[in-house]
Amino acid sequence: MPVMDAEQRRKIEDALLRKAEELVRRMRREAETAAPDQIDALAAVLAELLKAKEFPSLRAAEFREAARVIQRGACQRSVDTLLVQAERLGHAGDEKGRNALLTQAKDQFGKALRLGADDEFRHGVERRVQATLLTSKDGVDDRTKEAARRRLEQHDSGPKPPGGVERRRALRYFDPALAVEVEGQRLTTLNWSTRGLLLDRSPEEFAHAVGARLRLDLRCAEAPGVGGRQVAHVVRLDPDRRAVALSFPDISTVVLELMHALKDLGIKPEPER
Repeated sequence: MPVMDAEQRRKIEDALLRKAEELVRRMRREAETAAPDQIDALAAVLAELLKAKEFPSLRAAEFREAARVIQRGACQRSVDTLLVQAERLGHAGDEKGRNALLTQAKDQFGKALRLGADDEFRHGVERRVQATLLTSKDGVDDRTKEAARRRLEQHDSGPKPPGGVERRRALRYFDPALAVEVEGQRLTTLNWSTRGLLLDRSPEEFAHAVGARLRLDLRCAEAPGVGGRQVAHVVRLDPDRRAVALSFPDISTVVLELMHALKDLGIKPEPER
C-alpha cells in the first residue's frame, strides 16, 4: 500500500473537516424545528465521519461536544413543546391524550439529562409535570396552587439530609399512603413523589444502609391492580422521625401510573403540608 505524503494527508483532513463543519451547521439549522430523532440521525452520521483515522483527533473532540450540545438543546425544546401541549389537553379534560404526551416528554427528558442537561432544567420539568397531572378542565386546583406558593416561601421545613443540602424538589404527597414491599418487608409511606419515598420505618428496624440499591414493589389500596416494580436507593436514615428516605434514579413511571389511576377514580393525592 503506497505511503501517504504530508500534502495528501492534509487534503484528506481538510475534506473531512469541511464535511464535519457542514454537518454541524445543518444540525444547528434543523434543531430549531426538526424532531430530536432527525438531529440524532445527523449526529450518527457525524460520529461515523469522526471515526476516520485521518480525522484530527483534537478537532474530533470539539465536534463531538458541539453535536452533544445541539442534541441536548433539541431534546429540551421537545420537552417544552410536549409539556405545553399536555397542559392544554389537561385544561381541555383529555386526560388520556395528556398522559400520552407526558410519556413522550419523559423519554425526551431522560435523553436531555443523559446529554448533560442541568439541575435547573430537571427541577423545572419535574414541577411542570406535577402541576400538569393535577390540571383539569377546571384549571389547577387551589391545593396545588397553595402547595406551589408554600414551596416558594419555604422550600422544606422538615429534616434535611447530612450536610444540610436538600435535594427533594418534586411535590410530595402523604394521602393516600402507598404500600411498599422491600425484599420481603411490607411497609407504608409517610410521603411520596415521582422522585422518591419516605417510609414509615425506624432505621433500627431497616436492614439496609445509605447507598443501598433496592428493588421495590409499589401498590395503593385505593387503586387495586395498579403498581409495579421500581428501583430505588437509600438516601437517608432519620431516627428522629422513625423514617427511611428512598430516591428513584429517574421520574418513576410506576408512581405516574398510580397518580393517573387515582385521578381516574376521582381521588386527588393530598400534598404534604
